[in-house]
Amino acid sequence: MSTSTGLPAALPDGARLLHIGMPKTGTTALQHSLWAAREALEAQGAHNVSRRAHEKKVALTAAGSDRDYWVPRPGRYQELTQEFRTSDARVSFWSSEALSLASVERIRGLREELGPSYLVCTIRALAPQLASRWQQGLRRGSVHPLEDWLRTRFAEEPRDADVHAPLRSGQALRRIDPRRIIAQWGSVFGEDRIVFVVLDPTDHHWLLRSFEALLGVDEVLELTASGNISLPFPEAEMLRHCAIAYAEHDGDPGAWMATAGDPRAVKLRGVVQAAPRHPTRVPRWAAEQANEYVADWVEAITRSDATLVGDIAHLSVDPAAYPERLEVPTALDVASAGRMMDAYFRVGLKLPPAPAPPPAPTPAPSSSPSSALASASGSAILQELRRRALRRIRSR
Repeated sequence: MSTSTGLPAALPDGARLLHIGMPKTGTTALQHSLWAAREALEAQGAHNVSRRAHEKKVALTAAGSDRDYWVPRPGRYQELTQEFRTSDARVSFWSSEALSLASVERIRGLREELGPSYLVCTIRALAPQLASRWQQGLRRGSVHPLEDWLRTRFAEEPRDADVHAPLRSGQALRRIDPRRIIAQWGSVFGEDRIVFVVLDPTDHHWLLRSFEALLGVDEVLELTASGNISLPFPEAEMLRHCAIAYAEHDGDPGAWMATAGDPRAVKLRGVVQAAPRHPTRVPRWAAEQANEYVADWVEAITRSDATLVGDIAHLSVDPAAYPERLEVPTALDVASAGRMMDAYFRVGLKLPPAPAPPPAPTPAPSSSPSSALASASGSAILQELRRRALRRIRSR
């Protein structure tokens, strides 16, 4: 492993850079910064192959994701791969955390379709990231309390789990494990082409400066606000209980993902800024267990041929800074509840109406009323009774 506690060296001319995540490591903010500075980057020879800040559906297509609430974009993906592979820019890049979902088979496909590339993987301390991952699950309709969710995640992914095993949906720990990146991506692209950038919790500009250094450009990236924010703990609990009620009433998962599950559509920044401060923090036992996982990460990165940028000590936390017992809020500021209701209600109003059910088949003519009644469906009988009741009311 090669290390750099300072800024990294620039990639060689003609290099191609794939930023593959991880989730909850500032990727959304970084992508907005790269997009806002695209003209300045182009002027210095750094070419972004995306057509907007984040073409998530294209990246999911590339990763081979089979989610049922989005439409694949194979045509656009083919255009992007052609541009990425044939670009004559000094350095070309593509950034999407969705790429880290790729299976081993798709990683091989990406290597063939995109050509030789450097892989950049942003990583951060595990303990605070777990709270963010739990909230991400709430947006997708999860109903599990934080401590139950934590115990499930640690149980399903023991520290000695096979890092070569396929990634399944919902495996939060495996998804963000650098050992999986080294084993699966490194075996295809080469470990020496992986760059791990450790986030500095005290310096939000560190990630931007690191990417500028890798791209070999001047300081042109600026922090930009993104819609990917964390709710205070009480507001997160309100969302969880909303998901519980929605599931109890057989709510449509697709409708949930199109509304509550779309952070770009639900405008929650104002809710968070106006709400009383109450960050979501995992309990101390989870912080201690997270540090044990991080120790395995550090050992694997140290043994590998990957490059590490930043201070690896930032991956661990002080457990004493986390609550010994998790106090789950049971009350919510009414003003904040109103702002949340408004944010979600506005998105729900924009949801297209569900298609009308096909008309009930007309029963065949019958010689007797009793036989016609026997052949009619229960739905048809109820509709006829409703029509007759409405006629009586209107005739009064």
